[in-house]
Amino acid sequence: MHSIAILGAGDLAATLARRIAEQELARRVILVDADEPRARGKALDIAQSGPVEGFDVQVEAAASLAAAGAFDALVIADPPELAAPRVPPARARVLGESLVAVMGNRVLVVAAASASALIEAAVRKGMSRERVVGSAPVAYAGALTRRLATEMQVEPRAVSALVLGLPPDQLVIPRESACVGGVPVDRLSPVALRRAMAGLAGRVPGPVALAAAAARVLRALGGSRPSMLGVLVSLQGEYGHRGVAVAVPARLAAGRVESVVEVPLEPVDRVAFDRAAQQRFQEAYWA
Repeated sequence: MHSIAILGAGDLAATLARRIAEQELARRVILVDADEPRARGKALDIAQSGPVEGFDVQVEAAASLAAAGAFDALVIADPPELAAPRVPPARARVLGESLVAVMGNRVLVVAAASASALIEAAVRKGMSRERVVGSAPVAYAGALTRRLATEMQVEPRAVSALVLGLPPDQLVIPRESACVGGVPVDRLSPVALRRAMAGLAGRVPGPVALAAAAARVLRALGGSRPSMLGVLVSLQGEYGHRGVAVAVPARLAAGRVESVVEVPLEPVDRVAFDRAAQQRFQEAYWA
């Protein structure tokens, strides 16, 4: 990607802009916020750290998307509409609908923790679901991995897990996906996964974790070979649901969601996943 615009100028937006610049995921990054002086100050700070850190990326600021110039991807970070930890669905829907006219065929990544309503609204108003994705589940997977590593007394890189559903309140972890060194956690400890999940209940990741997750998703979308990540995607019949955005594994590459991967779920996990999807349906169409 040549240019990535980030909507917002708070901690999440600034941290993500720095991540993108450090990893050189784009040649140009634009912080877009109505408070342009604030955005410009943060952009300048990041740009001036480039010679020290060893990256060469143009970091700019703009007061609106119209003033941001051309961009290949837009990341929703922390604009005022999404400032609260728990954003009212109606407010997120309004923002999602307002973006459709300016997005065209470009990629929309929602880095904010509250993403489902925005994703559903954008797709419902005409954006291709292949171009709209929420990255927060990657942060939740990282948090779960860290807690499992602590429970199992191993290094985090030895742990893997797949996050489905609606984290953090309706978190679904397929039992066979939570592994240490390739061995399912449940075969090593009957309580480790349960304790780790309990520790995540109701907890929203901070801006650094959310920024790292968004950068990981952007890197996958910018690649030519598919990566498989757990992300928020609007379902189109997968898992028996349609029109709701929940966390599922998906193949990402070349600026789009190539496909949603349907993994077998045990009965208890299937019930939990269906409950999460049904909750989203009620909130999306009946709220």
